Amino acid sequence: MSTSARSRADLVRHSAYEFALTTVLLFAVVSLIRWLAHPASPLAIGDPDALFAVAGVAVAALIAGLMYSPPGRGSGGHMHPGVTVFLWSSGLFPSRAVLPYVTAQLAGSAAGTALAGLVWGDAVRRVGHGAVHPAPGTGTVELFLVEGSALAAVFVTVALVMTRPALGALIPAVIGIGVGVVVATLGTVTGASINPARAFGPALLSRTYEHFWNYMIAPVAAPALVGLAHRALRTRRATGPASSPAQA
Repeated sequence: MSTSARSRADLVRHSAYEFALTTVLLFAVVSLIRWLAHPASPLAIGDPDALFAVAGVAVAALIAGLMYSPPGRGSGGHMHPGVTVFLWSSGLFPSRAVLPYVTAQLAGSAAGTALAGLVWGDAVRRVGHGAVHPAPGTGTVELFLVEGSALAAVFVTVALVMTRPALGALIPAVIGIGVGVVVATLGTVTGASINPARAFGPALLSRTYEHFWNYMIAPVAAPALVGLAHRALRTRRATGPASSPAQA
């Protein structure tokens, strides 16, 4: 097999991993909502703050576990268009793989949500397929800024960890914990989607499109900006010593 053919085969396989991982992620998230938010569920949590706190812990463990799994290690375990765009804008991910990864993630989002509907039936429909909603009165600009800023903080932390190769194995845990903290603290305010793949499938299956573009764009724009800054700093560090007078 030629190098180009092997490269294409790898991309197809890794995109398939992204589809499978995101399917599992959304199935688990929608199932979690079905059991914790459905009024008739024996596990229902009536207090919204407590509900999102429990959900944050569960989502943190889920994301880290999926990233550490063999498929996660194979594809990088993005499960999030913002992660893919962050790595691409950082100069650490090939341009040709961005569209296949993002397409696989969004398709997995729809598949995972649909699968939860098939497994849990009407209970999933009663919780709107897990569609994300902000608190009443939350404005468009406010939602965009809060969602974007929260995710930017997560990716700044990730970028800092990435500067220390010895800590590379901790990145899935850092991402999982970061997302979990955002879910626990901002869930009652913005819905804490912070992932277009988290918002896409539930919105599509429930036909709930209010604030849809906010939930799709803010979690990609913020990582893209952090990635560009990360790339600029890496370039500066790489070229700085060579161009300094002391090294001339």
